Formats: sequence, structure tokens, C-alpha cells
Amino acid sequence: MFERLRIFWQGRIFFLARGEQLASFLNLVLKDGVVVYHTQKSERGMRAQVKLTDFRRMRRAARKTHTRVHIMAKYGWPFIAARWWRRKGLLTGIAIIALVLTILSQLVLSISVTGNQNVVTTEVLDRAEKLGLKTYAYSKDLDLNQIAKTLQEQLPDAAWIGVERNGTGILIKVSEKKRPIIPEEVGNLVATHAGIVKEIMVIQGIAQVHEGETVRAGQVLITQALNPGAPSSPAAPNATANNSKSVKPTPPASIARGFVRARVWYSSDKQVPLVEDKVEESGKFAMGWGIKFGSRVIMVTTPDSPFEKDNTEVTSHSLKPWRNWRFPVEVIRVKYKELKNVHFERSVAEARQLAEEAARTDVQKKMTPGVLVVVENVKILPNNSGAERVRVEVETYEDLAVYANP
Repeated sequence: MFERLRIFWQGRIFFLARGEQLASFLNLVLKDGVVVYHTQKSERGMRAQVKLTDFRRMRRAARKTHTRVHIMAKYGWPFIAARWWRRKGLLTGIAIIALVLTILSQLVLSISVTGNQNVVTTEVLDRAEKLGLKTYAYSKDLDLNQIAKTLQEQLPDAAWIGVERNGTGILIKVSEKKRPIIPEEVGNLVATHAGIVKEIMVIQGIAQVHEGETVRAGQVLITQALNPGAPSSPAAPNATANNSKSVKPTPPASIARGFVRARVWYSSDKQVPLVEDKVEESGKFAMGWGIKFGSRVIMVTTPDSPFEKDNTEVTSHSLKPWRNWRFPVEVIRVKYKELKNVHFERSVAEARQLAEEAARTDVQKKMTPGVLVVVENVKILPNNSGAERVRVEVETYEDLAVYANP
């Protein structure tokens, strides 16, 4: 490795020598103290390498032997430095751009707020600005943890606030407090599911079902009752005296309140074959990168998937907009996930267990969260050969009554 670095630093010239006295030319060159590397004889002449500092010293030997020397290639740092030195303007521009980018990378260029619904974004930004977090501020002078803690104390609706730095952007993450949702009490109480009523408790209103009765979903359980103690609605002003005597004002209805607890059943059937062929991800993947100009995409690496079957995920990365201007070029990342055919051969017990787990998961999705499970039954159902079918039945004891508008 160090030898290669030394050769690169010194510089080498690959040349081709032509003439009738190549042997004499080579002897004279060696007598002059020039070291020749990788000498090869070909039909066109002699190919070799010399150091950059020794190339001019071959002129005397070339004149004496009437040998023509042609430079085929140049290699090393001296040639690169000379080529870039002729482009001083370009180097100056690159240096200025690098300096500007270095300075801008230390500043805060954009501040965004995410995760907030009730907390106003402008309020968060105003309070952050008073704490020193604003655009074009020196990012290393900001104590982001202290700013996040102070913002959390100043915003009562925020349960947690985190401030993260992503390059020149600051992201303020807000997690709001979850207030308890009080259901609106209006109208009648109706059943959420079908079931057999086991207990009724009417606090206010009139019961429409009795214990032991089977109810269906949406059936009215407790209706609103008239409230005779409330003020009645006034009669129409344009009504006649006779009509006002015959028409009585209707007292307003009170809100139905109570509980209706019942036995409710949930069930689900699932079937799992004993022999099955599926397509799954193997875990292998390949990454490809490209550049997108408008609707045109140019892939720089891995333009095509290396797998026969794959699942492709495309992610776009664009520079953050500055005010109303957006950078027209985006970086595209393509992830190719290999798909393979998998053959499953299950025993009867394994198929039944998988079917039971799938059926139980489906039942839990149908159930009301937090209800009391009384009984659970698992039944093996008859099915065609080559598969196992299982039914899971669950009996719960829960309150069916919910409010519905009249």
C-alpha cells in the first residue's frame, strides 16, 4: 500500500519507444541513471514506465539512437495537481460553496411542529422563539432538552414535548394529553349487540324489554319519559282562543338512563389447509438509488431487481423547501425484497391449532373491549379432506345500552 502511495505521489509516465536501435537506447538510458519499470517488447516497439523526474533525462539517448518516444498515459498526483491548477476559478468556487455550506450547516434553517391537534402550531413556535429557538440561530448554542422541558411546562395541553435536530432542521414533537370522552346523553338507550337480557336497571325512563327476552342489535331498550315538572312550551301566538283551549302543550322528554346487562355470543370459523403453497419474503433485499427530475427517474445503482420475484418499495427523499421554492430534484431509494415460494405440510394438530388461534383473534376483534368472558367453546367442524376447520364461540356478560338519537 505504501509503495502505491509513493508511486502515485511521484508520478509515472507510460511511454512507447520506436526505432531500430532500441537495445542501444535502453542501455544509454540506464547509463544515465534512469530507472525503467515494467519494460515490454511489442510489435510496435518497446513499452515501459519511468518517473516523471526521469522522463526529460531520456532525450539525449533518444537523439543519439534516433528513437521516437511517445507518451501513452500519465499517472500520479503531479498531473492531477497541474490539471486542477489550470482551473483555479473552479477550485475557488468549490471552496466558497464548501465554506457557505459549512456555515449554513451550523444554523437552524427550518422549524416544524408535528403531533399536535389541539395545541396551536403558531403558539408553539412563538414560545420556542422566546426561548432562543428560531431560524438562523446557531444550533450548537441551543440546549434542546431544556427548551423541550420549558415548552412542556408552558403548554398545559401537552403531555410530552421532544425537540430533535435533523441537520439544519429542528423538529418539535408534541404528544397531547388525552381528555376523557364523555358520551353525549341524549335520546333513547338501544342495544349494541344481540343477546339475552339478564338484568335491567332503569334510572330514568321507561323500559321496553324485560329480563329473559332476546333483543337484537339496534332495538330500543329504555325510552325517554315525559318530564311533567319541566316548563311546557308556549302555544302558538296566531292560534285562536278555541284552539288554544283544546290543544295542550307537550312537556319535554327527559333523558333515558339505566343499564341493561345481557348474555352476548360471538363466534368465528377459520380453516387452515394441511398442505399449502404461499409466497413470502425471504429476508434478502437489494437497494437501488436514483435521481428523479419531475416525472423522469434515472437509476444510478441497481436499476433492475436482482430477484425473480420481489416486492418493491420506493421512498423519495427531497431537500426541505425554502419559503415557497422547492428543489426540483429528488433522490429515490428503491428497496427490492425477495419473494420466494414456501411449501407447508402441517399435521392435523398443527392445522387445528393455527385455525383456533386465527378464530380466537377474529373473535377478540368483534368483542367489546374490557367485557367479562363467561364461557369459551372450541369446536372442530367437519370439512373437506386436506384442511381443518375450527369454530371458537365466546359468551360474554356486558352492558348493551347505548344512546341513540330519537
